[in-house]
Amino acid sequence: MYSEDPIPQGGAIPHDVTPVSSGVRVTLVPVLICAGACVVLMRTGFFSLFFLVPLGFCAVACGSPAAWFCLVISALGNAILSAGFSLRYGGGLAGAGPEVLYFTVLALGFTWIMAGNPREDAGIPRIRTVFRLAAAAVAGALMFLGIAYAGSGDGSLSAFARSQAETLSSAYIASSGADAAQQAFLERLLSPDRIMELLWAVSLRGGVLISAFFLFFFSRQAAFVLNRLFRRRGNSGRDLINFYVPRGTIWVFSLCLPVILICRMIPLEIIEIAVWNLLVVCAMMFLAQGGGIVLFTFTRRSMPVIVRLFCGLLLVLAVFSPVINLLAAGALVLTGIAENWLPLRVIKVNSD
Repeated sequence: MYSEDPIPQGGAIPHDVTPVSSGVRVTLVPVLICAGACVVLMRTGFFSLFFLVPLGFCAVACGSPAAWFCLVISALGNAILSAGFSLRYGGGLAGAGPEVLYFTVLALGFTWIMAGNPREDAGIPRIRTVFRLAAAAVAGALMFLGIAYAGSGDGSLSAFARSQAETLSSAYIASSGADAAQQAFLERLLSPDRIMELLWAVSLRGGVLISAFFLFFFSRQAAFVLNRLFRRRGNSGRDLINFYVPRGTIWVFSLCLPVILICRMIPLEIIEIAVWNLLVVCAMMFLAQGGGIVLFTFTRRSMPVIVRLFCGLLLVLAVFSPVINLLAAGALVLTGIAENWLPLRVIKVNSD
């Protein structure tokens, strides 16, 4: 971005030296655009799911320093805008806290995933992408749970959660088509209080962690697709193809299940919750390894463009279909586990 050659004392700039202001101007424009897109997408309802994508695009297209600079600008812009809206509608500065925390933690974690360390020469060891993804997902899950727990005493938030639980309960009971006796049984079984308890239990036992993981993973892949559309260069997923789960992970994964059963019998709920989340982290690792195996298989085989487009369409359908995505994720996890014993990424050499 900057020229390393010194500018002479006389003030004249040689023809082979790029002015610093030119480099700043060229880099600053896409950084500001990406930062503005992050803040705007954060407030667009359904499209807020994509607010991390501009950060990822900035990291892939403009480099690591630009991505970290984009993070600072977007975080400051979001904080100022959140505080302004909160003051405007009577929430005070404290009312903007959860939104600022949500944006900052997720944006910080995603920038670390995409751009790595702010400075590679700072003596900080480089951590592989999938490990950064897992660590950022854990931080995001803790942030989600912290905001939910802190807001549990808020009357408006509790009323909103209960209204959603009542809607789910009534919709499921109405769609069951059962007789009066069965409906009465379902009303007791699927009461709003039970649904809220179930959702909270699932969230604590890895549900929020999985949501954070897929938010980061989807945003990362969308950033690569966007980069290919506009820049036609950059990372194509080679780090995932070359990712291997550490050897001891399979034993940690195997021990988690009996520990969970023991903790449920004793019971030790805190340890059970911790082990459930450890199990989810291991499953995410094997899911990434399974994805690497699939990408390795596709890159080693020459396919027509129509076949590649069809495979991409199937992938999109698998991600957004409620039942198919679970089956696809389970198949990838099993594929990743199977590589502990089967050489699934061995290059075959034809011998005459």
